[in-house]
Amino acid sequence: MKKLHFIKLSLAASVFASGAAIANEDTESKIANLESQMAALREDVKSNNLDTLSKLHMSGYSNIDFVGGSDRQEDGFTAARFAPIFHFQFSDRVLFEGELEIETNADGETEIAAEYATIDLILNDYMALVAGKFLSPIGQFRQNVHPAWINKLPTAPVGFGHGGAAPLADLGVQLRGGFPLSGSMRANYALFTSNGPTLLVDQDDPNEEAEVELETEAAASNADGNFVYGGRVGFLPVPALELGLSGAFGKIGVGQGHEVSELAVGEPDRDYTVLGADAVYNIATLQLRGEFIQQTVGSEANSTIFDGVAAEELEYTAWYAQAAYRVPDTKWEGVVRLGDLDTPDADTNRSQWSAGVNYLFANNVIIKAAYTVDDYDDNAIDDDERFNVQLAYGF
Repeated sequence: MKKLHFIKLSLAASVFASGAAIANEDTESKIANLESQMAALREDVKSNNLDTLSKLHMSGYSNIDFVGGSDRQEDGFTAARFAPIFHFQFSDRVLFEGELEIETNADGETEIAAEYATIDLILNDYMALVAGKFLSPIGQFRQNVHPAWINKLPTAPVGFGHGGAAPLADLGVQLRGGFPLSGSMRANYALFTSNGPTLLVDQDDPNEEAEVELETEAAASNADGNFVYGGRVGFLPVPALELGLSGAFGKIGVGQGHEVSELAVGEPDRDYTVLGADAVYNIATLQLRGEFIQQTVGSEANSTIFDGVAAEELEYTAWYAQAAYRVPDTKWEGVVRLGDLDTPDADTNRSQWSAGVNYLFANNVIIKAAYTVDDYDDNAIDDDERFNVQLAYGF
């Protein structure tokens, strides 16, 4: 019996020793695998010129649009947009941020545009110096609400998109930041100087009246040699409410045709001012938002371009008021918006209202359906009614 017991103990010891050896080999294999991955990661960091002080982050959004029922365009899908946003930060003081807008145009070609590209120097906890092309700090919509997954409706308010009344982007420098006041009160600000817009006057058909357009997209040229100065101040008496005032002034040049880099010979520069006011208030799942913007180009008696068609004072005014309510504990949201646009081009002047329903698959994935009516000021122009549907994803 003693011999049999000794054999059992020997076998058990052998099995235990064998299992321990296998476990050690498995651990060593895992460690070797981790070391290999760390070495590959170091090489990857070196190849991307990254170090422990640098951080790379990518976000952005995408949207697919559909329009139907309009008398001005055929039913169909009208947009496929991909807008990646890059952030590259070095230490706590330097940040590059840029957004590309990549979309398919009406001819099936791919268009790429730089929405903004800036290098930001973080001067202190309350101020950053921003240089480059940036979204206009005038008002709220362009700089904070325009991404499709943030905008509550499938379209921008009338006058707040391209060719409207609100400034789009600037190329220059700005100081911006925020600071506490008292208790929960906060304030923010943005002060900028830039090349400014250009007044364009063109006549495609000699038998028709010349068209006047205020081009506010940032350009890498400043043919008139003037600068525009402006900014916005925001006040938050409570965290749920923000009130903003905006303004800008300066001189702008006058171009003949569609190019802003070459001005019309002998045409005097014009006074330019912008005034804006905006507000947003969040009450539980109800959000109220409104905005007013007016750009003014001063009169010039010595203007002779196209027989003085642009000699008078020119005003570009737009406003909107919007309410969005998300049904508590559901993913459904209703939105209504009123707006109006007035410009020197009488054919585009109109009031607009929209009513829509949204379904939020998540806070950053939303499908929107809206019914919109454009009521033109000129009774000779037929009103337009249409349905817009948009699927938007922010990432």
